[in-house]
Amino acid sequence: MAKDAAITVRIPGDLKRRLEGAARKARRSLSAEIAHRLESSVKPEERENPPVRPMTGRFAGMKAPTEADFAEVRRMLWARLTPKGARSHS
Repeated sequence: MAKDAAITVRIPGDLKRRLEGAARKARRSLSAEIAHRLESSVKPEERENPPVRPMTGRFAGMKAPTEADFAEVRRMLWARLTPKGARSHS
């Protein structure tokens, strides 16, 4: 999960020490331990929609293809594979 937001929270020193100990045991950073615990405390239905990951490379800035787009490409490919003059079964 990408970390793209920061918050500042004041907590009791004892709680911070316990979280640091738990983080060491789990071999996580303190930040990762806190994020893990917060994530596990929020019910799935309370979570926002998962973030949309931007497309990169050749398709940057384009919308994601739909099922209809894939169906059209399949039709185009099958048309190219069918010998000229052959009858279509669709």
